[in-house]
Amino acid sequence: MIKYCVSIVVVFIFISCATLINRPTVGINIHSDNGPVKFRMGLDTVKLYETPALVIVPRSKNDLLIFAQKDSVRKLVQINSKLSVAFWLGNICSGIGIIGYAIDLNSPKRFTYPPYVTLNVESQDPNGQYRKWLTPKKGMLNFKLSVPEGNQLYLNKGHGYGNSFGFMGLSGGVEYYLTDKYCLNMDFGGLMDFLIPFPAPVDNAGSYSQSAATYLDLQIGSDYRRFHYDFGIQYNRTSYSEYENTIFPNENRARSTYNKKQNNAGFAISTYYRISNGFNLGLNYYPSGISWYDNSLTMHYSHLIFFELIFKIKAIK
Repeated sequence: MIKYCVSIVVVFIFISCATLINRPTVGINIHSDNGPVKFRMGLDTVKLYETPALVIVPRSKNDLLIFAQKDSVRKLVQINSKLSVAFWLGNICSGIGIIGYAIDLNSPKRFTYPPYVTLNVESQDPNGQYRKWLTPKKGMLNFKLSVPEGNQLYLNKGHGYGNSFGFMGLSGGVEYYLTDKYCLNMDFGGLMDFLIPFPAPVDNAGSYSQSAATYLDLQIGSDYRRFHYDFGIQYNRTSYSEYENTIFPNENRARSTYNKKQNNAGFAISTYYRISNGFNLGLNYYPSGISWYDNSLTMHYSHLIFFELIFKIKAIK
């Protein structure tokens, strides 16, 4: 009997997550593109805020109205209400969303607002009066951690240049805004041509090859809406290895039969799309025209191209 009661409680927790998990209020960080802006939450309130400010508002299915003013400019900005993540995960992903929806139907806790709102009171476009992300400011410092998930390496394999495709890697870096518009970026990381996009044991039969690269870049970047783009210089070191599986008594191991390493330098071109303030999707193209190995300098084209998942942590705002 106790097991049945526990099961019923667990089911109700999962099918009405919005009602049970969400607080009745939500915090919104309100900033401005145009310097300090004074604003009121709605037309019937007298409390006046000034950006940047954290405002606590009750959850509601109704859109949020912000009355903003800067000098003689006044704008009424409408922030759209949306269903919360807890509502979708608890009711849709549980497989029995109809019951959960019935429970959450009359609860305002199923709604939420964007955690960040950046006002632009000078915009003449009704759809461009606010953004749902934090606009960079001079002095902002971000730490970056990224996971390359889709790598294409065109590198020297010793007996000629060729392509290698695969997944996995790890990168870290910093991003510092010199002005409100331009930033300085530096990244250090490594790539490989792993067969699958997540860590897992892989058994290679017979002869096989592996390619990898480490890189260091220095770039100047800027932002346009949700897009960020960078341009600069980079150095990378590529490695190509060939292996052969050999069988010994009570042992099966791979023996290296060939290895080729090379240093390269060239340009770094990067861009990423801001999904949220902390998560981005990036694409990088690192072409090289200068290479050196075995005390010899050559001119030959090579490149690294990789798609990555970027996680940013704000150190200084």
